Amino acid sequence: MFIELGKIGVYLRTLWLSASLLVIIAPVTATFSQSIFAPGLNLETAVEKALANNPQTKISASRIKIAESKIKEAKSGRQPFVQFNQSVVRSNNPVFVFGSLLEQGRFSASNFGLNSLNNPKGLFNFRSLIGAQMHLFDQRQTSARIEQAVAGRNQADLLAESVRQQLRFDVIKSFYGAVLNKELLRVSDEAVRSAEANRKKTKDMVDVGMTTDADFLAAEVELANAGQQKLEAESELATTIASLNLILGDEPELKRDLIGDLQEKYFPIDDQDELIRTALANRSDYLISELAIKNAQLQSKATKDLTLPRVDAFGNFGYSSPYIANGSTDYTVGISLTYNLFDAGRKARLEQATEAETLAASEKQVLANAISLGVVRAFQSYKTARAKIQVSIKSISQAGEALRIVQDRYKFGLTTFNEVIRSEAALVRAKHNLLTARYEYYVSYASVLLATGRLTDVRLFD
Repeated sequence: MFIELGKIGVYLRTLWLSASLLVIIAPVTATFSQSIFAPGLNLETAVEKALANNPQTKISASRIKIAESKIKEAKSGRQPFVQFNQSVVRSNNPVFVFGSLLEQGRFSASNFGLNSLNNPKGLFNFRSLIGAQMHLFDQRQTSARIEQAVAGRNQADLLAESVRQQLRFDVIKSFYGAVLNKELLRVSDEAVRSAEANRKKTKDMVDVGMTTDADFLAAEVELANAGQQKLEAESELATTIASLNLILGDEPELKRDLIGDLQEKYFPIDDQDELIRTALANRSDYLISELAIKNAQLQSKATKDLTLPRVDAFGNFGYSSPYIANGSTDYTVGISLTYNLFDAGRKARLEQATEAETLAASEKQVLANAISLGVVRAFQSYKTARAKIQVSIKSISQAGEALRIVQDRYKFGLTTFNEVIRSEAALVRAKHNLLTARYEYYVSYASVLLATGRLTDVRLFD
C-alpha cells in the first residue's frame, strides 16, 4: 500500500514538473516561431495598413480638422462678442475726479466749489465693465467667410481622397515590385543551378578528353554571370521590401511573406477619350480647382459687399467704486450704423479679386491639360505592357525550343558550348521579360485608375 502511494506521489511530481516546463517553454516557443516565420501579407491588407499608419493620411486628417475648426470660427461671427475689463486708476486730474465722482455716485454740492473743481485731491476709481457687441448686418462678410470655410472643408476632403488613392498606387507598385523581384530571384536561382550543372558537366568532359578547357572556362564565366545576376536580384528584393515596409509604417528591415503573384490577368478599360472625360469628372485635384474658382468668386462678392452699410448693436454694464465696494452701476446700450464715404483702396481690392478669378480659371485649364496628358500616358503604357506580355510569352516558347535544339546539336558535336550558353541566357532573359511585362501591366492599369480618379478598390488585382 505504501509502495503504491509512493508511485502515485512520484507520478504527481512528474506531472507537475511537466506542466511547469510547458508553461515556461510555450511563450518562448511562440516567440521563436514568430521570429522564424515572417508574417503573411496580401495586397488588400497592405493597403489597409498603409491607410491606417502612413503619415500622409494623418496629415490629411489634420487638414480636415483644421478646416472644420475654420467653419466653426466663421459661424461665430453671428454670435455676440463679450468682454470683461477691470481697471484701477488714481489721479488728481480735474476732469477725471469730476467724472469718477459722478460714476461712483458720490458727487455732492461741496464738489461744486471752485477750489474742489480746479484743485481736487487724488482719487481712486475701481472700474469693472462688461461689454457686448453683435453684428446686426456686417455687409454679408460672415456669410462669405462661412461659405469659404465650407469650400475649404470640401477641398480638404478631396485632398484626403487624392492622398488615399496615391497611397494605394504606391502600395500596388511596391507590393508587386517585391513580388517581381522575388520571382526574378527564383529565375536567377534556376540560372545558377543550371550554370553549376554545366560547369560540372564540362569539367567531367574535360577530364575524359571529350572537350577542351575553353568550354570549361566558358562554363566558369556563365556561373559567375549567373551569380552576379542573383546578387543584383537579392539587392533589388531587399530594396523593394524596405520601400513597402516604410509605406506601411513599419521598420525597413522587417521580413515579410507576400501573398500574391504576377499571374496572367486581363484588365479591361475604356477608350482614351472616355478615360479623359472620366478623369475630369472624378479627379480630386480638378474638383479642387473648381472650388478654388468658387472661392475667388466669393471673395469678389465679399469685396463688393463692403460698399454696403454696417449695423452693429452694443451694450455695456459698468461698476465704479473708490474702494471696490459701495460703488455705483451704470449701463449703456445702442445701435451704430457705419458707412464708408470714401475708401481709397477699394478699387485696388476689387481689381485683385477679379484677377484672382481669372487666375483660378486659367489654373484649372492648365490642370485639365496636365490631367489629359497623364491619362494619355497611362493609357499608352497600359497598351504597351499588354502587348509586351504577348511577345514575351512567344519569346519564352521560342527560346525554350531553340535551347533544346542547340543542346541536341551540342551532344553530337555540331555546335559549340558557347552557343548553348547563349541559348540558356536567351531563355533566362525571356523569362525576365515576361515577369517584368506582367509587373508593368499591373502598374500601368493602376496608373490608369489613378489618372482617372478611380483607384478606390485594390481587389481587382487579386
